[in-house]
Amino acid sequence: MGRAASKLDNTVGSLPAKSRNDPVTTEAKSRNSAENSAYYTPTALPKSSRNIPEYISGYVDGEGCFTVTFNMKDKALLGWELRPSFSVSQNEDRRQVLDIIQKYFGCGYIRRDYADKTVKFEVRDHDDLMHRIIPHFGRFPLLSFKQRDFELFRMICLKINQDFHLTRNGFLEILDLTY
Repeated sequence: MGRAASKLDNTVGSLPAKSRNDPVTTEAKSRNSAENSAYYTPTALPKSSRNIPEYISGYVDGEGCFTVTFNMKDKALLGWELRPSFSVSQNEDRRQVLDIIQKYFGCGYIRRDYADKTVKFEVRDHDDLMHRIIPHFGRFPLLSFKQRDFELFRMICLKINQDFHLTRNGFLEILDLTY
């Protein structure tokens, strides 16, 4: 067993907690970088043996979430702000999967979620949702009932993109789709 391999615990790609020192932020160096060869990097395998887009869809099927939140906001036209977001959670010792997903989509950020003690890849920017996230799941659909959640999320994002949320009837229609 090589020196780097002996540092790995039984979780593929993770170093023991005492060896970790990079903070969980988007700005942190990627654990999959060439500088940090102690980590297993699935993307380093020959491209013919990996299908990253389908892997990501499968991963999101289990660990992802398509959400629309409503926040009261005095400055909003109808007094409410709609915020669609896409997120994927994972325990910190498996964060490298989130790094791969973030690199694949080329957007979003990774943050700690103190509520459930995980790290989360999240995309809230509407243009990124419309031009990166939604097209991916159109090409590589989810296999579980979560596909229905995605379809509703997609319809809501399209309606927001067409400014339906700025009219009372459009807002109510989006609210109905959400709940």
